[in-house]
Amino acid sequence: MTKKEMCRSLLFLLAAASSIPAQSKSAQSPAPGPKDAERSSRTFVQGFYTWYVPKHGVEDVLKYRRSALSPELYSALKEDLAASAKNPDEVEGLDFDPLLNAQDVAERYAIGKVTAKGATFWVDIYGIWSGKKSNKPDVAAEVACKEGKCLFVNFHYGKTELPEYENLLSVLKALKKEREKH
Repeated sequence: MTKKEMCRSLLFLLAAASSIPAQSKSAQSPAPGPKDAERSSRTFVQGFYTWYVPKHGVEDVLKYRRSALSPELYSALKEDLAASAKNPDEVEGLDFDPLLNAQDVAERYAIGKVTAKGATFWVDIYGIWSGKKSNKPDVAAEVACKEGKCLFVNFHYGKTELPEYENLLSVLKALKKEREKH
């Protein structure tokens, strides 16, 4: 067989292969259901906290795990960090770890109940102190999962007298508003 014939044969095979319709994704496997998204959110959150605790902080998340945050949450955290860096002698931003809802870090964190709330899942996160799990969740991570990819949308701290301090996004908005006054 000559080079010319081999090239023609190869081109013919490539043209024939490209004309064969691809099998649709839905024919290959069923569409992911709510249980898959719940399981994905649980796995995502536990994996994140295993990485995060005890050696990382919010700055590391912004630098190395940006894709774990929704664009809105990433921007708000980055803006708060930048504002805090301008005046390092004063507390202008967050004075606690907003992903743990704590100033002191537990030895590790465990996932509790996962609750579907609209298009997101709220994942309860418990601190483990001296081998014992906290009585109530330290924080609830709000997670959105789409096509197997999950990201944090917000972090909820529970009911307070001041609603603006019940979740991370509202805390960041309140801090920004306060900075704009000054």
